[in-house]
Amino acid sequence: MAVLLLPLLILYFFLNPVLAASLRVSVLPSNILPNPNILPASTYAVLTSGSGQPIKAVLRKGNYFEFPEISTVGSHLLDIYSHDYVFAPYRIDISPSSSDSAGTVIAGAWETYRGTRWDDRGVALVATPTEQLGMSAKILSRKNFYEQRQGFNPLSLLKNPMILMAVVALAFTFGMPKLLENMDPEMRAEYEEMQKKSPMGGLTRAMQGGGASSAAENFDLAGYLAGTGKGTGSDRSQDSIRERKR
Repeated sequence: MAVLLLPLLILYFFLNPVLAASLRVSVLPSNILPNPNILPASTYAVLTSGSGQPIKAVLRKGNYFEFPEISTVGSHLLDIYSHDYVFAPYRIDISPSSSDSAGTVIAGAWETYRGTRWDDRGVALVATPTEQLGMSAKILSRKNFYEQRQGFNPLSLLKNPMILMAVVALAFTFGMPKLLENMDPEMRAEYEEMQKKSPMGGLTRAMQGGGASSAAENFDLAGYLAGTGKGTGSDRSQDSIRERKR
């Protein structure tokens, strides 16, 4: 019985050939990946369809993926998985040839995107569909698993308002005496007279190294900021005592 079945099976396969297309996807050098030879052996491609089982192809020597026989007719999604790089997905359509009486299968490839409608095929990668389809894979980006720690930048300190205020105060404290030394005598005398009349003059002289007998000791900063008067604390206390005696 087995001797009779073997010739019948051979005759069946000759009369009804299995329609299949082939697909070859090459990984070419690019700006993101100048040397494709560094891709690990774990890199693989998967061709998924809605009617058949997924077909897996490993990365071969020469940096390409080979799908020798794709017998499932219809639309397929090609995904390439790598540990360090992100590849673009592709749409592969396989359909019987209408012009060939032998019933060969032709395939076409289009670049697709996640979230788009499946009816929108996008940009075609081959001009005319063919039985032996060859295309190149596009690398979108490199995967970053760790965040780069930023180094210390001294210029970043100038973005701090407190640091800016301290720098301005130091420049005013140590730069004002130098400015007064090079100032015109008449202008310097006028500036000193204005400083004597100003309630902040004593505080300024104290910041510039004035003695303990300066007017800053009797200056009431809280009262000056509150707008109660421009005099010193002692003058206001004497006025309040006189008003009580009255």
